[in-house]
Amino acid sequence: MQDLVQVDRIGDTAVLILAHPPVNALSAGLRLALMQALTVAMQDASVGAIVLRGQGRGFSAGADIAEFGKPNPAVRLGQLARMIETSPKPVIAALHGVALGGGLELALAAHYRIADAGALLGLPEVNLGLLPGAGGTQRLPRLIGAPDALRLMLTGAPISAAEALALGLIDRVVEQDLTGAALAMAAEGLMPRRSCDMRRGFKDMAAYQDAIAAARRGPVTLAQTRILDCVEAAALLPFAQGLAAEEMAFADLSATPQAAGLRYAFFTERRAAVPPPAVAAIAAPQLDRLGIWGADDMAADLVFQALSAGMHVIWAAPDRDTLVQALGRTAARQEQAVVAGTISEDTRDADWARLTTALDPAALTSADLTLATATVNPPTMQASLGQAGLGAVAGQGGPDTAITVPYATGGLAELSQRPDAPAEVTALLMALARRLNWRLTFAGPGGPIELRLRQALAAATDHLAAQGVTPDQIAAALTGTAPDSRHTTEIVTASLAAMAAEGARMVAGGCARRPLDVDAVALLAGLLPRWMGGPMFQADQRGLLVLRQDLRRRAPEAPVFTPPRLLDDLISEGQTFASLNTG
Repeated sequence: MQDLVQVDRIGDTAVLILAHPPVNALSAGLRLALMQALTVAMQDASVGAIVLRGQGRGFSAGADIAEFGKPNPAVRLGQLARMIETSPKPVIAALHGVALGGGLELALAAHYRIADAGALLGLPEVNLGLLPGAGGTQRLPRLIGAPDALRLMLTGAPISAAEALALGLIDRVVEQDLTGAALAMAAEGLMPRRSCDMRRGFKDMAAYQDAIAAARRGPVTLAQTRILDCVEAAALLPFAQGLAAEEMAFADLSATPQAAGLRYAFFTERRAAVPPPAVAAIAAPQLDRLGIWGADDMAADLVFQALSAGMHVIWAAPDRDTLVQALGRTAARQEQAVVAGTISEDTRDADWARLTTALDPAALTSADLTLATATVNPPTMQASLGQAGLGAVAGQGGPDTAITVPYATGGLAELSQRPDAPAEVTALLMALARRLNWRLTFAGPGGPIELRLRQALAAATDHLAAQGVTPDQIAAALTGTAPDSRHTTEIVTASLAAMAAEGARMVAGGCARRPLDVDAVALLAGLLPRWMGGPMFQADQRGLLVLRQDLRRRAPEAPVFTPPRLLDDLISEGQTFASLNTG
C-alpha cells in the first residue's frame, strides 16, 4: 500500500507522490494510501505544507473505471477531496502531463494549483455517461463561473495549462522544475484557501444563469442534464447540500444503461486495438517507404495521408492516364489544405518531393510495405512486403493480409489476416496505422467485419422498409434522436438482432476474434452510438433466449435473421457473448 504513495520530506514540506503506473489511476488502494499519507502529514507538527504530485507521465488520469459500480469502497474519492480541502495546512497540487477526471477533482480541492506548461486538464466523465462525482460540479463553477465550467464538463474536452491559468483554474504555470516551483510556493508561507469558500465564479450571476439556460435549450444527454442541474445547485445551495445533490446524481447516472454501455465501449475499443500475441511480440519495424499499387480514389487519399505524415511514397499503376488523374486528386487535396491553413506551401512542396511515380510494379521493390487496391467495399487494400504478393490482386489466390483504409485521418482501419499470415507484414501495417493515426482493429479472413455488419443492417432496413418504415426513421432510431415509442423500439430491436446474428456468425467462422471485436467495429465505424455498447453487448443485455426467439420469429421474412448455431450453443451452456471475450 505504501508503494502507491511515496513520501519525500524536503524541509518542512511533505511531498506526496502518486505512484500507480501507468497513469496513476485513483484505485481503491491508491485512495487509501493517499488518505493515510495525508493523515500522517497533517498530524506531524513539523510539516508546514503539503505538495501533491504524480510520478511518471502525469498527475493522474482519474478514477479507475474498472471499479465503477463496486459497492462500499473504503475511501471514496469525494471523501478524499474533502479531506484535502479541509486540511489545516496548505496543500499545493503540482500538475504535469494529464490531470483528468478525479485527478483534476483532487487538484480542485487543493488550496493552490501549479502546472507544467505542457499539462492538460479536463473532466471527461460525460463521455462515460457520468458527471464529476468528487465535488467537481461544485468547486469548478466557484472558481471559473458557469460558462467555462459547463464547457469543460459538457464536452469533456481537456484544456491546456495556459488556458487553465487564464480562466483562473490554476495559479501558476512553469516551464521546468515543477517540483522545485511547488516547493518554492510552499515556502512563501501561504495559508489554506478553500475552494468551497470561493465566490469569484458567482460574481456575474446573470451570465451564470444565462449559460445554464442556453445549454438546456440545446440537445443534451441525460448526463449533461444532470451536470446542468448540479452546476445550478452550486449557486443556489450551501456547499454541503450541493455535494449531496452531486453524489445523488452520480449514483443515478451510474445505474443507467447508457453509462453501462459507455463503460463497456471504453474498454472494448481499447481491447480490440491490442494485436494478436504473435504480432505483439515483434519489435516495431522501421517504416519509411510506402508502396502503393493502384490509382483509384482510395489510393489517392492514402497517398495524401502518407505524404502528410512525412513518409516517402512510391506510387505505381499500370495505366498512365489513370495515374495522372489520381495525382491530380492528391494535388487538389494538398491545395485545399494550403488554403485552409493546415499546411504551408513549403510543407506541400516538401511532401510532393517525397513522391515517386511509376508504371512498372518493379519500382515497388524498394518499399518497406506495399498496399494494393482490392475491389471490395468498404475500401480494402491487400498488403505485402515490397512487390511480392501483387499476383493476389490479379486473382492468383486470396491475400494473406488485407486492411480497410479510412478516407479520413484518425478513422477506422480493420486489419484482416489468415492465421498463417506473415507477422512481419502485420507489424508493418500496425506501424503504418500509428503513423497515420488510424484506429486499428484486428480480424481474421472472411471480412471485413464492417462490411458484413453494414450488409446485415441493410438487410434489416429492407425488412423494415417492407413494413413501411423509412430510412430516415431508421437512422433516427439508431442514433437516439427519435422519441421513445413502440415504433422506435421495433426499429432498434430488428436492427440490433440482425447485426448480433451476423456478429455471431463472424465469431464462429473466425472472421472476428471475439464478440467485443464486432462491437468495437460497430462503434468505431459509426453504425451505433457509443452508449449502446455494440450489437453483441446489447444482445447480452436483452438476453440470448429472447434474442433467439425474436430471430426465429423474423427469419421466415428475411434470411439475415436466421439464428446462428453459436447462439444455440451459448444458450445450452448457460453462457453469454461476453463469455467469449477472452484473450
